[in-house]
Amino acid sequence: MNHRPGLGDTMLKLAIAALVALLAGCSAKGPKLVPVSGKLTLNGVPLAHKTIQFIPEPGTPGSGAGATTTATGDYSLIATKGGSLVDCMGTCPGRYKVVVVEPMFPVDAELKVPVEGEQPAPAIGLPGTPTRKREKQPIPPAYGNARYTPLAVTVPENGGEIALELKAGR
Repeated sequence: MNHRPGLGDTMLKLAIAALVALLAGCSAKGPKLVPVSGKLTLNGVPLAHKTIQFIPEPGTPGSGAGATTTATGDYSLIATKGGSLVDCMGTCPGRYKVVVVEPMFPVDAELKVPVEGEQPAPAIGLPGTPTRKREKQPIPPAYGNARYTPLAVTVPENGGEIALELKAGR
């Protein structure tokens, strides 16, 4: 009698692959990550609560990294690693284009947890996110596009501090 692969075999293989990916997390396997932090400024003034994306240029390993700046403009990069359930601090050494945008959701918003009997939260957006008038973005538009951003940096082999200085009028 010949064994023919069926749905059970396929599901077992998928479960094993998912388990391996889950256990890998931010292990030593994969590209080397180095710590990177710094301050984001616009004409010398710290930019609070902005999203930063490091997009690898050709020849740089990994998938890039990102961060959200603090109230004082400080940031620490977190690598983007598919399948990881924990934050992987840092990014791979190499050359990056840097994109700076407003966060998708207000970073400083207090989330309201609905109680039983209240109207359900909207289907789009964070539940309980207060609506607020969008302020004019202080980020010059070119910095929000990976193709046109004038900001490029090199992350050294040991990582370190990288100041990101935006200039108005770009």
